[in-house]
Amino acid sequence: MSNEKQPSIFIDWLTISQIHAGESLPIIAGGAVVFYDGFGIPRFEKASPSRIGGSYDTSLQIKCDSSHVSLSGNIGRFSRPDNLFNLGWGQTLQKANRIILAKELPVFTTSGFSPDLKERKGAKVSRLDITANFATGSESQARALIRWLSEKSVSRMKKGRAGDESVWWSNTRHMLKAYIKHIEMEKHGMSKDDPVYQYCRDNGVVRVEVELKRRLLQAEGLDRIENITQGKLEDIYEQETEIFRRVDRSDEPDILDSLPARYRMTAAAWLAGEDVRSFMTNGTLYRHARVLRDYGIDIMEPRNLVKFPVKINVINLQPLSPPDWYQFQDCFNTVEPLKLVVNK
Repeated sequence: MSNEKQPSIFIDWLTISQIHAGESLPIIAGGAVVFYDGFGIPRFEKASPSRIGGSYDTSLQIKCDSSHVSLSGNIGRFSRPDNLFNLGWGQTLQKANRIILAKELPVFTTSGFSPDLKERKGAKVSRLDITANFATGSESQARALIRWLSEKSVSRMKKGRAGDESVWWSNTRHMLKAYIKHIEMEKHGMSKDDPVYQYCRDNGVVRVEVELKRRLLQAEGLDRIENITQGKLEDIYEQETEIFRRVDRSDEPDILDSLPARYRMTAAAWLAGEDVRSFMTNGTLYRHARVLRDYGIDIMEPRNLVKFPVKINVINLQPLSPPDWYQFQDCFNTVEPLKLVVNK
């Protein structure tokens, strides 16, 4: 693979499948689960995916039950030493098709119909992770960023954290997560002597990922590959990572004057350190929280009134591009890249 200019937002996971009705394809499975009825008679059998291994201890899951083909995993990472930088949407789909073709299976195609026009045959996506790297300047700056993010709430999403190394928010539609990249690499076995590890550590690289789950993909029409473009994914990424651009204004002296009148009492109580949950219904709480977040006040987080002499620290997040020495080494080269095929 050539070391061409790569997109700043790339694909870190893809789960894709397609039904090839009327075809008899090779069976590929790691096993099967059989479902029995109350009389002990087998009624349904479901194949489980097979794991295919690549170079550098990478792997993907693949399955074919003679007509239904699926592939899942970090396609761009497969048979590469690392995934600090990865592939965009078009490159990821082409590599997925090379892998599928090497297993003597038909490639994933855009939507088409069977001759009787009754059955849609195009490939479907049920999970798609989009991600980007940001440089904070140092490991200490990266940890400070994670601590700052861990104090933030995202509407209708549950939050979790692991110290000052990672933080995430999730619901049934999507997951947003941020973590320090070189620490994650070390946990996956990368040596501290590796130049990629040292580059991430010295630049304080933070990875920010958005996992798009089935419900969100269907709602946006992105479960069908003909609707997916790099531009659309970049737009969604910008929308979902809005939390990084949210400014905390709770210490500004004139903040109350800038608020709508009906929300000032709530904001004033929270600024004074009161527990606003104690005198508001849940519906009112969530409604006020949603409005006040637009003004840089998050009443869902505890108000810390303890004051310390602090040095103001501004962390400038810089989108990260591959350095000149970074190579997109790919040991999976059994087939030349394919163009997207459309079923007629």
